[in-house]
Amino acid sequence: MIIQKLALASIIFCFIYTIVTHIHDYHQMISKKLKTNYVPLLQTYMMDHTNYSKFKQSYNETSLNMIEEPGYCIESDTLKLLHPDILLQDKYILRELDKGNLQREIIKTRMFDSIQNIQPLQKPTTKFQHRIPPQLSYFYTFKPRLQDNYHFGQGLGCMFQKLNHIPGLYTLTSKNSLIYNYAKYIQDMKKNNFSQQCIENASYVPDTLRLNVKSECQSFFKQLNKLQDEYKNNMRIYNGPDYLLKTDQHRGEGIRLLLQSQIENITEVYQNGELCGNISEKIIAQKYINQPFLYKGHKIEFRMYIYLASSKPLQLYMYKRALIKKCANEYNPLSEQIPAHICNTAITEKSHKNQSNSAESQEEDEEMFIDWNLEGIEELLKEQGRIPKKSNWLQEYLYPRIYVKIIHTIRSGQYSFYQDSRFCEFLAIDFLLDNDLDIWLLEINYNPQILSVTPDRIKRNYKMIEDTMEIAFAYLKSKYKRIKTFLEEELMKYQYTGNRIRQVDFRNQFGKQFNQLLDDLSIDQEFSLSKDNLYAHIIDESKQGSEKYFNLIDPECI
Repeated sequence: MIIQKLALASIIFCFIYTIVTHIHDYHQMISKKLKTNYVPLLQTYMMDHTNYSKFKQSYNETSLNMIEEPGYCIESDTLKLLHPDILLQDKYILRELDKGNLQREIIKTRMFDSIQNIQPLQKPTTKFQHRIPPQLSYFYTFKPRLQDNYHFGQGLGCMFQKLNHIPGLYTLTSKNSLIYNYAKYIQDMKKNNFSQQCIENASYVPDTLRLNVKSECQSFFKQLNKLQDEYKNNMRIYNGPDYLLKTDQHRGEGIRLLLQSQIENITEVYQNGELCGNISEKIIAQKYINQPFLYKGHKIEFRMYIYLASSKPLQLYMYKRALIKKCANEYNPLSEQIPAHICNTAITEKSHKNQSNSAESQEEDEEMFIDWNLEGIEELLKEQGRIPKKSNWLQEYLYPRIYVKIIHTIRSGQYSFYQDSRFCEFLAIDFLLDNDLDIWLLEINYNPQILSVTPDRIKRNYKMIEDTMEIAFAYLKSKYKRIKTFLEEELMKYQYTGNRIRQVDFRNQFGKQFNQLLDDLSIDQEFSLSKDNLYAHIIDESKQGSEKYFNLIDPECI
């Protein structure tokens, strides 16, 4: 009996061993084919179709001190094809900033922080310290232009990876370029005989002039002199600054109100317009909105976060929770105190730090950040009787106007975006609501700060970053599924002569199809966004006509 049991056990063991051996051998065979044939084939095709002229190649240095390995992308893509859970179940992300950086904290808590001790370097150096994990799927870095320091598609930027920061996006985040694109966009609409209504809907910034452009600079001083003459001759009552001056700096730097006491200074620098065309410093003069919507006597701005999930085709989402920023000081158009006029977080924080540490000041400090959404503005307007109590003002009026302004803004600058589904971008757009309930775009913020100010804000930011990552990985997973299916059902069944498929045969037989598989055309139903994801999809350039913009823009205005 015992002998029979041992014999049966031996047979079962041999059977299982044989099955496991076959599985292992098959796995090794597939691994070898992927690593030596199929993945290099796809990688070479992708690199042949990458426009490296758009990159400022500097391969010998990096600000993140990550080692470049020539075979990295082959290893990374092969590993993910053999082990789907790396991408389909997990989120391996790289974020270099640590201290005081809420994004890094969220990634550490809820996802996989791929290089835990990475820190940005003050100066670029040779690459020798950190090995890039092959599991890594998202370079969610603060530092831009990683593609300049690594062989894109080989040392990073693999088939199943995304990189934060789209090359060419400066056309939106540079204040000077934003205004240039806006002016050209409106001018092109006029040339193409768009209706006045279309042009008004596409107008998204207050009247702005660039002082480094001779004609605009001269026009500015002509208007300024006219206003000063009218004030002097009592033809116009002075009600605060008419303009504010901005440079390309962010976070409160480079913003100057053109107060009466400062007009003499700017007039002297430009010799009252005589030096227009000779001064190259990029300064814009923007019409100041001196009748803003007020909350408890304070001017407020609201910040909307947007996520460009892909630049090929352009896929844009807007987060439907706003950051409401309140100016530190009560608003008075005649005030010469900057914190009464500018609601920038850096300026507001500085103003509050300069106040005393009394209990009253601490309460005000907590009120600096208004922890309600745009629904709070709607409720306030209903309380004030400015909109009907039963109206759906936010959904029917404000959100559609925000969407349209953002769409036109992106359209005005997207000509310079590098088109590749591996690139994405997280941005913040600041808007002002005036007393007539119209909205104005103030600026677009690159690498926006995500602050840990109040418990409610921290909770909201956790949700926002998680929702952002859900979108990024939904596109990555969808691409992964398409390419894996293509490999298994078509490429691996393709009959070829020799040791491997020739690049020319792949290009002729599969090139067009593979290009489409690489594009972020849609999210596969299997990876649909959760119902509580708070992003609204507002641009999908895989569609046609006004459907690209979810019918938010009339067909005759496109």
